[in-house]
Amino acid sequence: MKLDNMLLSFKKLLKFNIKELWLLTYAWFVFLKWDFLISFIDFKKWRAQIDNVTFENNNNGLTTNTAKLTEIKAIINISEIAGRHHIKKMNCLRRCLTQKQLLNRRGYHCNLHLGVKIEQSNLKAHSWLSFQGLVINDSEDVSSRYSELKVASEDDIFCALK
Repeated sequence: MKLDNMLLSFKKLLKFNIKELWLLTYAWFVFLKWDFLISFIDFKKWRAQIDNVTFENNNNGLTTNTAKLTEIKAIINISEIAGRHHIKKMNCLRRCLTQKQLLNRRGYHCNLHLGVKIEQSNLKAHSWLSFQGLVINDSEDVSSRYSELKVASEDDIFCALK
């Protein structure tokens, strides 16, 4: 049965073109980088690698066109595949930091948002990305399900997301 699953995965892999395969491989290693940093390195030492956290993204007069959004969604979808097939489960923070790095590298400067909610007396934290005000890696209603943290101790926020 395991061999059948491997063959099926390999067949799916063959559907990607070279550019997509490169992005998939690159995303897998970027996930590895962020997982290592979050898991083993003090936040203050890797904080500088994130250029903005929870700051409002303005359009600077730009409009988001369909071609940009299509490319952004394709990058996110491929990175989600890499995250699902990683050596361990990648949570929302690792996904967002990986996707942010992939998108920034291609000139799409997106914002990282951090939010919390209380569910059954437990504090739940979540992160998502937006590009020019549009949520790009989560459902549109994420900001109604989580209270976004605008000003808070980043150390506390990231510790909760670990």
